[in-house]
Amino acid sequence: MKKYYVLLLMFLYAPAVYANRNAYSRSFMFTKPGYYNIVTEQALWHDIVYNKKGHVRGGLQFIPFFQRSIDLNRSARYFLFDHKTELVVAGDATNNRNTLNIPLRDIRAEWLNLPSDFQGTLSINPRQQQFGFILEYSQDLKRWVDVPFIRDMYISIIMPVASVSNDLNLTQSQISNEGETFPQNIIQAFNQPSWMWGKIATCKKKRTEVAEIKILLGTSYESKDYLQVNYNSIIVIPIAKKQNAEYLFSPVVGNNHHLGIGAALNIQALLNRNPQKVAFCFFLDLESTLLIRNRQYRTFDLRDKPWSRFMQMNTLGAEPNTNVPGVNLLTRRATIKPFNVVDFAMGWRTKTKCAEFEAGWGIWGHGYERIDHLQETDTIFGIAGTEPGTTASRSTIGQQAPNDPNNTFVPITLFDIDAQSAANAGALNFRVFFSGGIINIGRQEDTVLGAGWSIDLPYKNSMLQVWNVWIKLGGTF
Repeated sequence: MKKYYVLLLMFLYAPAVYANRNAYSRSFMFTKPGYYNIVTEQALWHDIVYNKKGHVRGGLQFIPFFQRSIDLNRSARYFLFDHKTELVVAGDATNNRNTLNIPLRDIRAEWLNLPSDFQGTLSINPRQQQFGFILEYSQDLKRWVDVPFIRDMYISIIMPVASVSNDLNLTQSQISNEGETFPQNIIQAFNQPSWMWGKIATCKKKRTEVAEIKILLGTSYESKDYLQVNYNSIIVIPIAKKQNAEYLFSPVVGNNHHLGIGAALNIQALLNRNPQKVAFCFFLDLESTLLIRNRQYRTFDLRDKPWSRFMQMNTLGAEPNTNVPGVNLLTRRATIKPFNVVDFAMGWRTKTKCAEFEAGWGIWGHGYERIDHLQETDTIFGIAGTEPGTTASRSTIGQQAPNDPNNTFVPITLFDIDAQSAANAGALNFRVFFSGGIINIGRQEDTVLGAGWSIDLPYKNSMLQVWNVWIKLGGTF
């Protein structure tokens, strides 16, 4: 019997160890949509939507929401490298240049077209704000076709509209020996007009769109005497555009234009014997959505060379002073194979004749993105050497190595590109929530009015820590 306990512990422990792996030097982060919360959708709504009255047998709910991130140092590490929250930029003519394998600097200033005597420090602080609303309409099918097979089925259409603002808050400090021509400092260096992709914006980037159309085809197996069992199938039709690789941490509305299919389960059970005045219930909500692959532009690093996308490249047969920014050559269109998004919540409800309160705990998470089928290029290029048409393939973002032996041109191939550097790492958020409101039960229609709050606690640095508030107004008729 003991061996079964050991196997069970290994089964539970292994995913936890795997999930604890943080990510660094990534060029893309998928943030949790502010409307993506099964608790928000179900709160107060579950009682009236599964027991519709009236001639139409329909229901409508409107949910404004607001979500904001909380500053965490480890969120900055997701975009930086070597587990750091700030990076030193210095040129070859400074005392900070790397010598004797002692890394006194993180970024070689010359890679960014800054002077060789330039010194400075950069830091970032990723922040995000989302607000918008969710509009949902639910219709019982027995209003149209009253046959045993589908009389307990319904169809719901959910349309979230969101405004997303992202800001990396790029900051420079301890600057000395600024350049006389553009770029003069770190902020300008990461916003060079010649960079087509991968720039770091100096202000908020905002996008407001209809995120998606979510269609639910469900069945209410049981919904009386405080016992509820409900199941629905889901299809998510993306509306909002894909992420824009021109800027690092560009805002994304919804699921990054991925089509989704999934299912959801909602359960409620009574816990006390005499619910006439007050009913205590346990509930469990689970939703799983599988996102379908699509093609996007992503900016990549080279294998084992973090931030190598910001280095300069040489092309075969190049003329003097014609180095090409790495971001222009290492940004490729690729096939993005996303993940399965899981939203789980459980807790307790206290219900009276005209009010309901609930509190509980949940998990929101997804797996690792996979990227393949990178677009090839006809340009033959390598890490820039000291002379036109030469390469220094052993260089890193912090140091330019000697030219390759005999001035051999060593090109970069698809096998040298680290596909995972542009992939979103897996995420696991623990969520604590509370909500409450009033319910008005009428003869032909029911209405609800309530509000709720939640906070997400990320287990890994691939997700921002956020808090969320919402208000709900709904009714059936």
